[in-house]
Amino acid sequence: MRYALVLLLLLLSPAPATAAEIGGFTLSARAAPVSVLLTTDLLPVPAEPQGEVHLSYTQTELGSGPIGRSLASSLWPGAAVGTGLPQLVGFAYPVQANAAHPGGPADESKSGMRAGASASKAESYAGAKQEVPFLLTADGLASSSVSSVSGTEARSSAVSSAQTITLLSGLVVLSGVRFESVAVSDGAKGSGTSTFSVAEFTVLGQKFPVKSPAAPPDGLLKALEPLGVTLTWPTSGTKLEGTGATSTSRGLKLTVDVLALRTKLGLGGILDGIVAPLLPKELVPLLNPLRKMEIIVGDTEAVANASAASPLTPPDVPVPQAPLVPPPADGALSPPSPGTPPVAGVAPPRSPVTPVASARAKPRSLLDFPGVPALLVLTGLGVAAAGAFGMKSFGTFLLGGAPCPSGHPTGVPDLRNG
Repeated sequence: MRYALVLLLLLLSPAPATAAEIGGFTLSARAAPVSVLLTTDLLPVPAEPQGEVHLSYTQTELGSGPIGRSLASSLWPGAAVGTGLPQLVGFAYPVQANAAHPGGPADESKSGMRAGASASKAESYAGAKQEVPFLLTADGLASSSVSSVSGTEARSSAVSSAQTITLLSGLVVLSGVRFESVAVSDGAKGSGTSTFSVAEFTVLGQKFPVKSPAAPPDGLLKALEPLGVTLTWPTSGTKLEGTGATSTSRGLKLTVDVLALRTKLGLGGILDGIVAPLLPKELVPLLNPLRKMEIIVGDTEAVANASAASPLTPPDVPVPQAPLVPPPADGALSPPSPGTPPVAGVAPPRSPVTPVASARAKPRSLLDFPGVPALLVLTGLGVAAAGAFGMKSFGTFLLGGAPCPSGHPTGVPDLRNG
C-alpha cells in the first residue's frame, strides 16, 4: 500500500520545468594579472597613457554565427600595437597565440601561451615568470579566459592570479593575488559573480596581512606615502541589464610619482647634478623619461548576453477539400447521405433557402413604387394637376374670357360644323 501511494504521488506531481533553448548570444572575457601604464613627456601623444603593457594577457570572444576568437600573450602591448602592427610594418606582433572559428586556426600554442576556438567554446591561457629589471618580478603569474555556450546556458569567465609580485626592486611585494569574474545568461535573465583576494603586502620589509577584502590593512597607505606611491583598493561587482550580465574586478592600482620616487631614493641629485651637465642639451630629457607609472594588479571582466530561441512554427497544413459530386440531372441539390462525417474547413449545408418569389408574403400597395417614396409620387401628381388647371384658365382668359361688344358668341369656333 505504501509503495502504491508513492507511485500515485509521483504520477500526480508536475513535470520539472525545462530551461529554454539558447538562441542568439554574445560572450567576451579578458584577464590581465599585471598591467603597467606609462606616462611620459617624450612622446607627443595627447592621450594618456602614452605606453601600456599587459603581462600574461588573455581574451576571448564568442557570438552567434557561431564566430569565436581567442588571444593569449605573455607580453601584450595593447590593441593599438598588437592588432594594428601589421598595417604599420607589414608583419604581425610575434608574442601572441591566436585561434579563430570558423576561419582558423582552431588552436595555437607558444611558450607560455595557448589559444583555442570552436563553434561552442573559445578559451585562452597565458602563464610564465615575468621580469622587468628594476621594475617588477612576478612568480606564478597566470590568467585564463573562457567563453562557452550550451543548449541552455551562455557563460564567460576570467581568472588572473599570482603567487608573488615584487615591485620597484623589492620596495613593495604582494603575495597570494587572485581575481575572478563570471557572467552567465540563460536567455531569460543574467547572473554573475566577481571576487578578489590579496593575502599580504610587504613595504620596505614591513608586512601588512590583509584581513578583509573590503579595505586595505591599517597603516599600509601611510607606509607607501614616503615612496611617492598612491594605492587604490580594488572593486568588484556585477551589472545586470535585460538578459545579460557584466562582471568586473577593477584591479588594485599603485600609482607611482616617478619624480618623487627619484628624490626619495637619492637619485635626483646624482642624475640632475652630475650626469646632466655631461650630456648634450638635447639628451638631458632622457634622464627623466617617465613622469608617472601605474601598476594594476588583477584586472578581469566577463560579459554574457543571450536570448531564448524562438519556437519553430509548423508549416501550414493544407485544408482537405470536399470531393466534387456531380449535381443531379434535374438540377436540384441533393441532401447529404445520412452518416456522412463533416469535412474540415467545409461548412455543413443549412436549411433550404426559400425562393425569392415566395418570400414576399405581403401584397404591394397601389402607391408602392420600387425605389420612389409614395409621398414624392403624390406631390408630383399634385403639381402636374395644378399646372394643367392653370394652363386651362390662362387659355380661357385669352380666347374667351370676355363678352363680345357686338353680341357674337365668344370662344373657339367649332370648325367641324361647316
